[in-house]
Amino acid sequence: MDGAGVAAAVVGAGILGLRASFRIREIHPEREQGLKDRGLPYVYTLWHGRMVLCILAHLHEEIVTMASRSKDGEVIARWLIRNGYIPVRGSTRKGGRAALAEMIDLVRAGHRAALTVDGPKGPARRTQPGVLKLARETGAWILPFTGASSRPWFLKSWDRYLVPKPFSRCVVGYGEPFPIPPDMPDDEALAKIDAAVDEITMEVDREMGVVPPPPWKRPGEDGAE
Repeated sequence: MDGAGVAAAVVGAGILGLRASFRIREIHPEREQGLKDRGLPYVYTLWHGRMVLCILAHLHEEIVTMASRSKDGEVIARWLIRNGYIPVRGSTRKGGRAALAEMIDLVRAGHRAALTVDGPKGPARRTQPGVLKLARETGAWILPFTGASSRPWFLKSWDRYLVPKPFSRCVVGYGEPFPIPPDMPDDEALAKIDAAVDEITMEVDREMGVVPPPPWKRPGEDGAE
């Protein structure tokens, strides 16, 4: 086993150990079920900082997602494969166009997709345009998706990455799904996704009684110390 494989195994053991310490309850699962019942393609759209619980809620379902071509991305991709995801390799900064084309083909073949729409580097809670191409070329509906914990760690990262503490109460929430009309202007569509993911995120935070910190700003940015 090479270094990336060892790292994936170690990281995976830690994540699955954490997962074993709590149950994940679903809020509004009927919204996803409605898409399944109608046979519609869809893409889970979530903020990068809320990905942990979202990933853990859908293990071994052959959902297509994206992992960067970096060394860290290699570790993540191997963990995803071990746990029943289909990662394509790329990001907005490197290989994104080819990865998105591969993802489009897989959605057309019947797979669901999941995207951290403000990743990989932000700005936080601002959707990048790649998801619009995916939705328009496949007919996939947008399914806002998020997670929250009653006892979270919020890392001091650009996205205030949420890690649930062991034995905390955890939820994932599904927002109201919607299509992206071909004639909807990009800026309007992106703003609609932003608002929808924010709305369900605020709902699950209220459910858990949590007030998250504001997005972290790097030194020198407006308002940063």
